[in-house]
Amino acid sequence: MTTPLRSDTAAGLLERLMQTVTPPFRGEVFYPPPESLVFVQGVCRIPSCGIALSFASRRLCQGHYQRWKKDGSPEIEQWVGGEDLATRARRIVPDCLIGQCNRAAKSKGLCHRHAETWMRHGSPDLQAWVAHTLYSPPRASIESECRFPGCERWTDGPSMELCRAHYESWRYGGRMPLHEWFVHIERSRHPHVRLHDLNGALRLEIGYGLQRRHEQGHQHTAPRVVTKAVTWIRSAGVHSLLDWDDAQWKAFCRPKPANYDTLSLAFITDTRFELRALLIEADPWADQYPRQLWDLKHLGLNTEAVRRLRFGGITQPWLNELVRRWCRWRLSRELNPATVAINIRACQLLSEYLAATIGTEAAPAQLTRVRIEGWLAQLQTSVPDPVTRKAMIVSISTFLTDVHRHEWQTELPRNAVIYDDLPERPHAKPRFIAEHLMRQIESPQSLAQFPSPDGRLIVEILINCGLRLKDVRTLPFECIVRDEDNNPYLAWLNRKMSDRPAFFPLSEELAGKILAQQRAVLDRFPGGSPWLFPAVHRNIDGSRHASSTRLRQQLERWLQQLALVDEHQRPVRVTFHQFRHTLGTRLINADVPQPVVQALLDHMSPTMTAVYARLHNDTLREHWLKAVKIDAQGRPATIASDHPLAEAAWAKLSMVRAKVTLPNGYCGAPVQTDCEYANPCLDCRFFITTTEFLEQHRRQRHDTQRMIGDAQSAGLARVVEKNTRTLSKLDAIIGALKSVETGQILAGGKVQDLDAAG
Repeated sequence: MTTPLRSDTAAGLLERLMQTVTPPFRGEVFYPPPESLVFVQGVCRIPSCGIALSFASRRLCQGHYQRWKKDGSPEIEQWVGGEDLATRARRIVPDCLIGQCNRAAKSKGLCHRHAETWMRHGSPDLQAWVAHTLYSPPRASIESECRFPGCERWTDGPSMELCRAHYESWRYGGRMPLHEWFVHIERSRHPHVRLHDLNGALRLEIGYGLQRRHEQGHQHTAPRVVTKAVTWIRSAGVHSLLDWDDAQWKAFCRPKPANYDTLSLAFITDTRFELRALLIEADPWADQYPRQLWDLKHLGLNTEAVRRLRFGGITQPWLNELVRRWCRWRLSRELNPATVAINIRACQLLSEYLAATIGTEAAPAQLTRVRIEGWLAQLQTSVPDPVTRKAMIVSISTFLTDVHRHEWQTELPRNAVIYDDLPERPHAKPRFIAEHLMRQIESPQSLAQFPSPDGRLIVEILINCGLRLKDVRTLPFECIVRDEDNNPYLAWLNRKMSDRPAFFPLSEELAGKILAQQRAVLDRFPGGSPWLFPAVHRNIDGSRHASSTRLRQQLERWLQQLALVDEHQRPVRVTFHQFRHTLGTRLINADVPQPVVQALLDHMSPTMTAVYARLHNDTLREHWLKAVKIDAQGRPATIASDHPLAEAAWAKLSMVRAKVTLPNGYCGAPVQTDCEYANPCLDCRFFITTTEFLEQHRRQRHDTQRMIGDAQSAGLARVVEKNTRTLSKLDAIIGALKSVETGQILAGGKVQDLDAAG
């Protein structure tokens, strides 16, 4: 199992450790600095104790936690008072039984001098002897007090500086200078880590791991967690933590889930990482580039979504080398590592195709356009999803283009390129959450069940402001601004668009909840935090923002509690990003102009906003029902709402209304019908109008009356006849529009179905 370090590597590591590890972290015993928030979370809740915590959840030191468990785990607040008195009593060195003698008791409850006197008298009955013995002070000197801090007992003689009890402890402790011994005793009372029985190199490695935790300053590391790790290391018998890889350490330690053991294993793996980083500090790329598994943390890159890149699935040596070179170049241009991981997956698929068709020894010259077309055909069956398939093809297209442009592989055929080979992207499906589900989600009772207060506020901001989850997690602490009218706005940064500043109007209620969150952050971090939602774990100094993993896990638990189901009683899965789509759809349905929605959601282009521009059927129907329909005869155009064709008629009219709008109404004819009338006039049997055109009809009536008068003056009887008929129809239409009821359709002068009318 053990694979020792090469001697030169081990020597190099030891030399670097000797140069790097500072004195507080290189002794045989590690005593955490009492002011360190990394190793010390506070002191025991027993007032007279003062020892650093070992069990932060109970706020007890190791000794008092064990006493509390031994007492049967009683109600802790009631237990504290009695235990405080007992602790004070245990701290007091017992004095001599002889009255007025303040020396420390040694044997039979007597001090050293009185015990010798009692034995010289033949060890009589102790109780009777004590009752008749009086204290007599020494003749040549006065009694002196013990120098141990807080001890009130006398010493055993003028030449001694400690009482008998503390003298024995000092003697057995090695007789070090008293001031050093006092410091040693005080430090030994608190949790510490003993490394005395490890070899010097291992002590330095563990000390370096402790030093790095201290320097990073954001992850709490309890000494008992490190002690457990040291126990494993001691029993493993390794000479260095780098003798085994992470998988070997995990198999050896076998940590229990949801237990402090996992933290102890994490200390070992984190220390191994820091040791490796120390070795490759000068050039981490020189260490990572030849590997088939890159650890992006060594390269100082963003590892929130992806930490490791794997190239082992690319079996052709020349292709493997090209892909690693390409990925290094893309990472140096600060591309998202998650995108690079997708690129590697596409190259792996291409490698698998080449291996299956021409073998793993395929040369670059064999990757021709014909081979690429074969891969594209094979990809259609192996990757049926067009969106995923398009991502794979785009990755290979970019890869081949970059290889040709930089001339990384001159043997690669010039026709090894991707042309217009992308599959058609399917139309985006609506991703908004149905309103009956949103009513359940938004209810105060449901929101109150969210597992954490900060997560609950994040959900409310997502619902009301439509931000992406990353944008909410990284909201700055000062994120509320007000305009000249004192209206609140959420000031956020669009992380997708290079941290572009954006604003969203807030209600006073939501602004008040954000202020409450700010107060909670200041209570936790009196020195402040840059984030409105700081991380809960591994965030002692408040420098880290909330984790997406934790929030998504809480969302899953919350949805299970709510038990959301669709109209078929099937469980419904909701994602954080759907709240953004839902808000966009709601704004569109509320008749908010699309450019305004684009500004509120901070989209780059109207095309992005158009994804949300989907009117609910209820909204379309509501607009239709608000319109009062009148036909060319001035009679209401009706169809019963419960008629079997009502939905079809509504849909048809909505389509026609959108495509064929007349100056004074709508054409109810089928879209494919050619109009037989030169003028879309009132004689058309397909003519339909509504109250919104009432003023146009009145103006046309006024113009028609004037035209009739002019024609009568000119003696144009035919013109008078035609316009008089038009005038009578206008009178009928205007009269009907004033009194007609809603939800009616009539075509051709009689009530009938729209389909029949078509």
